[in-house]
Amino acid sequence: MNNRKEELQPLPPESKVNTFKPSSSEERNALYIAYAFIIAGIPSIGIFLYYGMIAKSWQIEVIAGILVIVSFIAFLMTFLIRNGKHIQAMTVISINVTLTFISIPLLVQGLGVISALSVIIFLVAITSLAMPSRFALPGFVGGVLTGLAVFFLDNAIRYQRFVVPQQLQALTPYVSIGLLLFFIVVTIGQFNKYTLRVKIALGILATGGIIIATLTFFGVTQASQLINLLTNQYEKESRARINQEIIATVANEAEIANNFFDGILNDLEVVANVRVDLEKDKALFIEGPYWNASTRVFQLSGGQYGNSTTDVSSVFIPSTIVIDEALLADLNTTAYLDFYAPSFLSAHPEVASLYYINTAGATTYYPNINLAQNVPPDFDPRKEFFYTIADPQNDPAREPRWTDAYLDPAGQGLIVTLSIPVYKNSSFQGVMATDIQLAKISERIANIKPGETGYAFLVDSTGHILSMPEQGYKLYEIQPEELGANDFPRLSVLVKGSFDLQEATSRIVNGETNLAEIQVNNEASFIAFAPLKTPNYRLAVVAPESEFTGEIVKATSETTQRVEGIIRSSVIILAFLFIGALLISLWIGQLITSPLVRLTKTVDAISKGDLSARATVGTEDETGRLAAAFNTMTERLNSTLLGLEQRIADRTTDLERANKNNERRATQFESIARIAQIISTTESNEELLPRIAEVISQQFDFYHVGIFLLDVRKEFAVLTASNSEGGKRMLARNHRLPINENSIVGYASKSGQPRLALDTDIDSVYSTNPDLSRTRSEIALPLIVGNEVIGVLDVQSQEKNAFGNEDINIMSTLARQVSIAIQNARSYQQTREALNRAENASMELSKQNWRQFTNQREINGVVFDGVNTKNLSKNGAETAHNLAIPLMLRGAKIGSIKLNSIDPQRVWTEDEIALLQAAADRTTLAIENARLLQDAQKRASKERTIGEISSKISGLVNIENILETAIKELGTTMPNTDISIQFSEEDSEQSAGLRRP
Repeated sequence: MNNRKEELQPLPPESKVNTFKPSSSEERNALYIAYAFIIAGIPSIGIFLYYGMIAKSWQIEVIAGILVIVSFIAFLMTFLIRNGKHIQAMTVISINVTLTFISIPLLVQGLGVISALSVIIFLVAITSLAMPSRFALPGFVGGVLTGLAVFFLDNAIRYQRFVVPQQLQALTPYVSIGLLLFFIVVTIGQFNKYTLRVKIALGILATGGIIIATLTFFGVTQASQLINLLTNQYEKESRARINQEIIATVANEAEIANNFFDGILNDLEVVANVRVDLEKDKALFIEGPYWNASTRVFQLSGGQYGNSTTDVSSVFIPSTIVIDEALLADLNTTAYLDFYAPSFLSAHPEVASLYYINTAGATTYYPNINLAQNVPPDFDPRKEFFYTIADPQNDPAREPRWTDAYLDPAGQGLIVTLSIPVYKNSSFQGVMATDIQLAKISERIANIKPGETGYAFLVDSTGHILSMPEQGYKLYEIQPEELGANDFPRLSVLVKGSFDLQEATSRIVNGETNLAEIQVNNEASFIAFAPLKTPNYRLAVVAPESEFTGEIVKATSETTQRVEGIIRSSVIILAFLFIGALLISLWIGQLITSPLVRLTKTVDAISKGDLSARATVGTEDETGRLAAAFNTMTERLNSTLLGLEQRIADRTTDLERANKNNERRATQFESIARIAQIISTTESNEELLPRIAEVISQQFDFYHVGIFLLDVRKEFAVLTASNSEGGKRMLARNHRLPINENSIVGYASKSGQPRLALDTDIDSVYSTNPDLSRTRSEIALPLIVGNEVIGVLDVQSQEKNAFGNEDINIMSTLARQVSIAIQNARSYQQTREALNRAENASMELSKQNWRQFTNQREINGVVFDGVNTKNLSKNGAETAHNLAIPLMLRGAKIGSIKLNSIDPQRVWTEDEIALLQAAADRTTLAIENARLLQDAQKRASKERTIGEISSKISGLVNIENILETAIKELGTTMPNTDISIQFSEEDSEQSAGLRRP
């Protein structure tokens, strides 16, 4: 009742609200740091996720995921801090911070400095503010080393990473300065908490660090400025050289094309001068001694006049012209061009035709294409542009004239006509003209390939396209035009394309020889141009700038890499100097503080009871005199407490002995645990061996792995497991090999030594197996347990000489492991069988014990009718029921819980059956415990009675007294029983003379 009242008493007021009150400033700072991580992590996660989606960078999103994990762990650590385990919590957060900042340079390039400073600051702040002072120095050293590792990682990794934009990298110095100032503030704030050695080290590092940082900043800045100056100068000179080369290239191509037209012009002027000379001697040719027009020219059905196709030239006289003697004389004179025109055409294959049109309208055309049949009868060439441009009205200066390009009606593509007027003194005689195919010059222009993907195009003085590849049309954002016969190109490049391209096009049309830079598909490109003065055309070439500035980019990249390498080497040297300075400062601090540290340790040892401790007097300064004075004081204290010290020493010895015993026991327990773990993970051979074969095949890339086990008689090696298709077929037919030296497996089985066949084609022991026809090398290793060979590990490869010494060693190790695994599996199987037998014996024993227990009791069970509970006799009728739950004890049924519902149609739910099953299990356990308790009580009572009788007779020495006492005690124990003790020899019995009624 007292306990009940205490349970009902109200709780104290302070226990109603579970509030956390930090016991120290360290716990409070730890909680603040954890909250700071959570508060800073949430916006950081959002920023990284947003920037990752904007930049489409999975690396940024991975960093956001890492921050999510770190923030969640920091949240979990708040509960650990509230439970008084702030050191463990801060250790976990420190590890997370280290891993987080180490992972950043693995994913992102350009944040090495910020990450390095951040990890230094965080680790120093955590170990200084939220952990005991003994963690301050390891935290400082660990932070510095981790920061250097982060910085080196960011500069050493060469695989492709996400590069932080230049805008963000430009903020790095300012952020770094801010973090550095924060680090200085934290260090100063915790300065008094540091040990003297740390303070000395920090002072030395601060002085040296400022000097090193200043020199580094000055050196890197000056080197960068010098490199940038040299790089810019080299790039400027290289670009100027490239510009000159490109301009010279296009000018040279333009000159070549111009010479092409000049050659035609000069030769055509020669032919025209020949015609002039013939006109001067016209009187000699009137009668037609070479070719007589009066007999060779005839009228056609359309009224026009022509000549035979066998003549060198083709003559055409329109039907509208009346033939007279003057016209015939002119044709006879012109016929002597037959000796010059073929040579002209042969010298210029790009010329489609050469023809002369006199003032009467008659045409002499080379080559002979039966011109009279191919033009309209009334066609008057004197009205065509190729004639009119050279007549006296349009060409008073009597200069050669070029027509605009037009589509040849004869199917020669775009052509241009060069017309030269023919005069005899001041009398205009006609026009000498030639048609030039631009397709020929277009082919040459198409072969102009500046760079790798550059191209050229040709336009006339008004910007009309004469020759342009597909890339040019895309550049100007236009489509090629379709021309009809005698149509002039109308598609112009003027006012087309981007603004910078339009400016360049204007300069092209103006006839400049220069170069411009334009943007093509967001890529800088060169466009160089030069005029063709003879036909007044314009040649231009377009090429990506990168194909010409590759050397500049390469040189700049190499220079940058070398500078970065120098800076990286300088940083590494400075880092090692910094680490060296750190070690030296710690060493100096150690030298200065070691006497005080030794004295402090001595004081601590004495305060803990070790009065034998003495301070080492190693110097003659103040610390040495202090140590000597302290030793004197200790001697006096030691003489006073000598007896107490002896007792403490004895107890210390006892504790050490107990600790050794505990360590020995722990070692034993550890060994037992390891053995138990090995035993618990061992499976049966049927499951184990196929898995071993598959794993060896997968890990070492051997196409066949087989495991043979020796039969009981040691006559055959039987294939038990394999991974290959051939091996599985062998398993299906129970493949086995005799244990002899006729096969590799048999040899290993018999000798217990590995057998290797590096080339199965020449190995004398190897026997061909049709199921493993691809085998070219094989190794068989015996599976040995103790000194007994239990099987063979057979490994086969499709390559010759597949096994080297290292492979043999590895395979031998695997063979030993497989042997142990097989032996463990066998032991496990035997243990399992023994356990099953023990369980069966236990179940049988339980049945016997319960059978004996129920036979000794008259009650067969208990029934509850809803009101009363009554016992069931063994001879009673079977209890009616519609649901029975068996009472199972170690696999044996000892009874049942029977339920009978009023509703015979009732259906028991799963929850009800589960409840009844749980009740049955607990009832079985309780009944068994009760039975065992009764047995135990009986055995205890028996032992107690025996003990009492033994104690009463053990003190007696007289035989009669012993017998009498034994009789009395047994009679007391078993009332209403006659008890006697008799001594018997052979078949006769002699009464002891004592009897207890």
